[in-house]
Parts: sequence; C-alpha cells; structure tokens
Amino acid sequence: MDNLEKNVKTIQSVHRALDILEFAVFSGNGQKLSTITEHCHLNKTTAFHLIKTLEARGYLEQSPDTLSYKTGGKVFELASKAYQNINLTTICQPYLEQLVSEFNETVGVYHYSKINGLTQVLCTSYVESTHPVRVSVAVGKWLPLMHTASGYIFLSSLSSDALKEILISEGHSSLSDSDFSSLKEKLEKIHASGICLEQEEYEEGVVNIAVPIYKYTGRPIAAICVSIPVQRAQEELLNKMTEKLKKISREISSLPL
Repeated sequence: MDNLEKNVKTIQSVHRALDILEFAVFSGNGQKLSTITEHCHLNKTTAFHLIKTLEARGYLEQSPDTLSYKTGGKVFELASKAYQNINLTTICQPYLEQLVSEFNETVGVYHYSKINGLTQVLCTSYVESTHPVRVSVAVGKWLPLMHTASGYIFLSSLSSDALKEILISEGHSSLSDSDFSSLKEKLEKIHASGICLEQEEYEEGVVNIAVPIYKYTGRPIAAICVSIPVQRAQEELLNKMTEKLKKISREISSLPL
C-alpha cells in the first residue's frame, strides 16, 4: 500500500448517502424518513437532504401512498449493467455447466473484491447440483479469505508481508510465528499445485475444491469452486474433479482476461 492510499481521507457525506442506499436495498419494502434517520444515526435534516439527492438521481423513489422510500430504477439499471460487464462470468458459464453435467455437484465463480477496505470473496454466478442433498450457495454473499477454498487461492499468491497485512485486517493478528509458518507452508503448496482442497473448514459437512483464474499478469482475479456434501466427497471423485478443474483453470487463464 503506497503512502497516498494510507493517507487518503474518506468523505463522510458519501458514507452517509451510501448507508441510506444500502439500508433501502437490503430492507426491501420501503422505509419512512424517521426509520432511515434512526437506522443510519443521522439527524432528520441531513437524512432528508441526502434522501432527496438520491431520489433526484433515481437511486431512491418515494411511494405517494405511504411516503416511504424504496430502491429506485437506477439501482437496477446499474446492477444489470455491472453484471453484464463481468465478462469473466460469461466466459465461465459453459465450464460451470460442463462440470455440473459431468459431476452433478454445485459449482460457482468467486471474484475477489474489496468491501470496506477488506478483500473478500464474492460469488457472482453458480450452477447447482440436482441431487436431493446438495450444497447451495448465495450469489452476492461475501466470504472471508481465511478458511475458504477460494480465499486460500488468493492468499497463496501473496508475499509474506502482504499476507500478514491481510491477516491483521481479517482479525487474525494473534497467530503465533509457528502458526504463520504452517499457514505459509500450506499456501505455498496450494500455489504450487494450482488447487485448494478445503474439507469442512469453513462449513461443516461441505468439502470445497477451488482453482484460480489468472489474469495475464499472473494475478488471480477469481476462482472456480466445486462444493460437495462430505458424504459424497470420496477420494476417487475428488481426484477426477481435481484433474478437470486444473484443465479448466489453464484454459480460462490462457484467455485475454
């Protein structure tokens, strides 16, 4: 992180406006000014002017009947455009379908992105298994880097200093030198093999296998991850999936991403 990024000051009014917008999106049914004011810890005048600014730009709209505010059409327009612009998702879709057709286990694409200054993993698309007992994933759910297969893929690409910085930001600053060395050794093996097998570390009863998708710079920008109920995660199946996933990783990473 350079000095400019360390010294940057964020704009409080922007934070407040985004707090209001996020509350409107996640609460869903529309909220009155008094509720928004209380939830976002704002005085009524400040909240009113921010809401009216968002309304003027189309991010919020007010119901003429209840006078509550809900998500405006601009949010849907931006979300739709952003999804279309995730070219990688489009590229990966046939591979996801191929994996599910061959193994009938849930598989998804997981991007790396920053939220509140913290790098996390975000599922952007998936194809679900048709088994009665299957792993379900939620598009748009943020996952930590530590303890997830896709997260370990990202961590395995970092230098020791960058890894320590990430661990501190995720609340793992209390790792002993021995624990850090063990983690670093584990990540080096993942990086060398090009695959991560995570067995019930993040979620009980679920085994995940992830492979990186590399940008031309050699930096991992996403991962493809297969999620399997532990009772079906037999060694023979895992070995077959490993070979298939490695092949897909090489093919997609060879494209001009």
